[in-house]
Amino acid sequence: MIVAYANGIADPCMGNYENAESCKGEVEPFTNASSTISRVPIFVFAFTCHQNIFPIVNEISSLSQSRLNIVISCSIGLALVIFSVVALEGYRTYGSSVRGDILLNYPENNQVTFLRICIAFMLTLHYPLQLDPSRRCITSLVKVIMNWWRVKKQPKVGNVALMKLPGDHSGGLEMKLEETLNPDETLKEGNSYRENSQNDEKQQKVDADDKLFYIITFSFLSLSFILAMVVEDLGVILALVGATGSTLVSYVLPGLIYIKIYPHMDLSKLLAYLQLVVGIVIIPLALYFIITKQVTH
Repeated sequence: MIVAYANGIADPCMGNYENAESCKGEVEPFTNASSTISRVPIFVFAFTCHQNIFPIVNEISSLSQSRLNIVISCSIGLALVIFSVVALEGYRTYGSSVRGDILLNYPENNQVTFLRICIAFMLTLHYPLQLDPSRRCITSLVKVIMNWWRVKKQPKVGNVALMKLPGDHSGGLEMKLEETLNPDETLKEGNSYRENSQNDEKQQKVDADDKLFYIITFSFLSLSFILAMVVEDLGVILALVGATGSTLVSYVLPGLIYIKIYPHMDLSKLLAYLQLVVGIVIIPLALYFIITKQVTH
């Protein structure tokens, strides 16, 4: 459909504009550096799929590095082709008047309505792919912070915190003097008491994990819904997310982790340094141009 509008098979200005040229802006082969840098985060965000690699690895049968490379190459290659067609044909159709959501440029007819339904269906399936790994990461961070806070609040002897082991309750199992006359029975009761205590602790941990799961999920859904209702143009949001979180995930962290775990200095490590530097440069520059553009407009 986008290709049809770009090549004149269908009228891209039908019904929404007074004349056929009012909906089209200038098509420039090159733009200035500030405009280009402010758009880079959107492309970074579009190709940030690293968080989904772990579920994909678990689903691949006969897992090997070569099969994993094929999946990654095919996925990114297909996305590149689709994104390139939509971006180039959309810009060729509307030029500088193209909007962050290109469907907002097209006329309101049955064909475009069908495209909007397809996009909504795609987002319905896409949202869980983003929610699940994000929820896992936040859950891990919350648990680390909770454990750190729990250790910090425990009493210390010198520089060592007094850790209470699972099933080790203060006071222990009080035994009367006559119970020591039957040590086997006392030992059996002690083991049973410890097993019950451990089971109770496991159940409490499961309940706490479920509570944290529902809280994080509800927070994600609520914030997403509020953002969708308030924001009219997601282009700025995508640019900001791409300039911060996506650049961090796609450039900074992979380069930094590779530098830390790979001991040899060769071409791959030099490329990791280059990737790290590029990510560090993109974040402040992209944020600066995005914010200044919004302020000036």
